[in-house]
Amino acid sequence: MKPPKVPKGLPRKLASKAQPFVSRVPRSQPVTPISQKPLPTRRTESLGPVPSAVPEYKPLPVTGPRIADEDTWEQKAAHEAKVRRWQTWPIAICALAAFGMGMYTVQLYISLTREIPEKDIPKELIDRFDREAEGYDEKVGTAEIMLRMTARRKALTEKVHGHVLEVAVGTGRNFPYYPTKKCSTVTLLDASGPMLAVAKRKWKDEHPEYFHRVFFKQQSALDPITPPYGAQDGYDTVLQTMGLCSTSEPVKLLQNLEKATKENGQILLLEHGRSYYDWLNKLLDKTAPAHADEHGCWWNKDIGKIVEESGLDVVEIKRYNFGTTWWVELKPRKRSQPKVEAPKEGESAGGPSPVAQKPWWNIWK
Repeated sequence: MKPPKVPKGLPRKLASKAQPFVSRVPRSQPVTPISQKPLPTRRTESLGPVPSAVPEYKPLPVTGPRIADEDTWEQKAAHEAKVRRWQTWPIAICALAAFGMGMYTVQLYISLTREIPEKDIPKELIDRFDREAEGYDEKVGTAEIMLRMTARRKALTEKVHGHVLEVAVGTGRNFPYYPTKKCSTVTLLDASGPMLAVAKRKWKDEHPEYFHRVFFKQQSALDPITPPYGAQDGYDTVLQTMGLCSTSEPVKLLQNLEKATKENGQILLLEHGRSYYDWLNKLLDKTAPAHADEHGCWWNKDIGKIVEESGLDVVEIKRYNFGTTWWVELKPRKRSQPKVEAPKEGESAGGPSPVAQKPWWNIWK
């Protein structure tokens, strides 16, 4: 049988019989089946050689104690207890402060709203301080802390230097803040014997090394004050805290302090009196007689007016607690200038008044 003829349009080579694949490979090379040839890989030199085997996974060693250990649980419990203690103290302090503020507010409200019987109150109330001397610090301590009077006592007392006179020393509430290294001598004066006895004990406890240079005087600040040896020209610093409220002649007291002070000395006062606000002044006026009868202190005095009538030179005045707390720094007038005398009781109102019609302290009202 004859093979079919090749069409004329096709080349003759395609028509030739295809040879098997094996017959086209040279006989000098071994023939490897396709299934046994390794697959090509694409790697770069930066990756390095292909690892021969996958490394076995090994967990990292545990360096600290395990959670389940007994010591760890004990440490955790101790830490939680410490945290609870840290949380308890602030809560307790805030609760005590709130309780103290509430009690003080209640007492203040009762004292301001109760009916006050009318009675005659003597001019001199020194016997009130005599009977309250032993428990005076405990009685006024909380109120002074809440009104920040303790901090202001400290700031004012730290300004004293040289020969120092403290008037109306009371039980010595300023003693912890005395810069004794800056003081040549210290004279402590009060009209109350029991108060001065408490102050003497307290000074000995606070400044035992300075006891030989301190002098205690029981007398009224309205009487002439004699400086110690070495201070014949007067005291460098005169300090008084809460003294004008307890005297019947505050203007005369300031002028007497001026006489006991050097010409270039300083007079430092921390007092309480009238406020900026009329509503508060009305409350102070209403309760002042009962407060004075019980504590010996008139807390409604106009400190600015008293200072102006004294005629002393004003260095600085600052007010706190709605204007009821007065920080006053004064200095004596020049000795050549005439001194203004205190107005006498019963003086005619038609005469010249030492108080200006528009006083300078109105800027705080």
